[in-house]
Amino acid sequence: MDLSKHLENAAEAVKRRNFAFAVKVYAQLLAIQPDSGEARAGLRQALFKKAAQKPPSRLAAMLGGGIWLLTGSICRLCKRHAAAARAYERYLALDPLHEGANLALGDALVRAGYRKSALAVYQGFAEQQPRCLPACRAAGAMLYEQGQMAPALAMYEQALKIDPRDQESLKARKDLAAEGALRSTGIDQAKSSRELARDKGQVAPADQRLHLNAEEIGSELERLEAQLQQTPDDLPLLRRVAKLRELKKDLAGALDCLERASAKQPGDAELLDATGDLRLRLQEQMVQKALARGDDAVAGRARSALHEARAAEYQRRSGRNPADLGLRFELGAALLDLGQTDQAIAELQQAVKDPRKKVEAQFLLGRAFQSKQLPELALGQYEKALAAAGAGPLAKEALYQLGALCRELGKREQALQYFSRIMEQDIGFKDVAQQVAKLKAS
Repeated sequence: MDLSKHLENAAEAVKRRNFAFAVKVYAQLLAIQPDSGEARAGLRQALFKKAAQKPPSRLAAMLGGGIWLLTGSICRLCKRHAAAARAYERYLALDPLHEGANLALGDALVRAGYRKSALAVYQGFAEQQPRCLPACRAAGAMLYEQGQMAPALAMYEQALKIDPRDQESLKARKDLAAEGALRSTGIDQAKSSRELARDKGQVAPADQRLHLNAEEIGSELERLEAQLQQTPDDLPLLRRVAKLRELKKDLAGALDCLERASAKQPGDAELLDATGDLRLRLQEQMVQKALARGDDAVAGRARSALHEARAAEYQRRSGRNPADLGLRFELGAALLDLGQTDQAIAELQQAVKDPRKKVEAQFLLGRAFQSKQLPELALGQYEKALAAAGAGPLAKEALYQLGALCRELGKREQALQYFSRIMEQDIGFKDVAQQVAKLKAS
């Protein structure tokens, strides 16, 4: 059955912001062809845009659709994967950004044999929530399986931005780079050693290979910069030169290239984000250089400028994608550093809904309430952060802040308990040993 006309109607409905109609059409199409990747991707976009227009309530979704999560889980246990996928879609219609439900939907579609639909789910969620490591990895694996090497590599690169030590992504990126080099040299298609000898000089450009030594970076950069003088408006060339300058630690030169590219392609979100990241890294360098010189006054001014730049950058990104709770967290943290406490609290209260940022957001909310002289609210947030942190890196910091705050409030016994819990794990943490001694002496 040809669904193209119906797909066009649904896409047009999304453009008109008639999301309810678009969702209805996409759902009907998927009932007919469950493995229509185009319909599944369209449904995701309609739901995401609807959520951006009016952020859903997780509590309301659980009350109204929690039964579908339970149904999906039961169907998975019974190996009724197509039914599980339908159940998860019913829930996601109410809460499109629920990470666990999106990942469960993708898994159910894979197990049901609907691989095009599964790719649409993983890829769509990875684009909407670019800090979701499992979605990035799954999309990368499925793109590689379909022979889409460049998009697969991009997904694994995105995964490594989230966790640079992720072994699965590191291995996949290495394999993809090796396969790309193999194809570019023609070794996989060569029929004789004579063909290999003839094509021996045809290798992948150095700036597109995975690992470069300093000499290769320098020679390739010299070659490409000569080309750039001849074609200064070549956007792919500007991007490649920017990457090589960054590899040579010339962040200012890399930023110059990206700013020129951004001026010619102002709507490219990825380019804007890369430019913003470089600006922040340059400002961080200014802070570190001033500290290394021992110039505290300059370091203080540079740090203030960094806080302002970070807040402005994440305000821009969050404005473009308000449903991305990871960006709301970054914005809240930046506003808190800037001293804009009320605005920071508003952002962090949204960010706690993101399971990946919940602990950090609760901890920063504690800091924010403490700075507003609201100690009881601060204690509540630190306690929540401690409970959620488990044995994580923020646990000791939360215990320390709880101890310090209880000490200031005159709650000596509680302060002693918090500091003592840190001593049991790490006696060298900050000045916890001295704090315990002082409290016992008093």
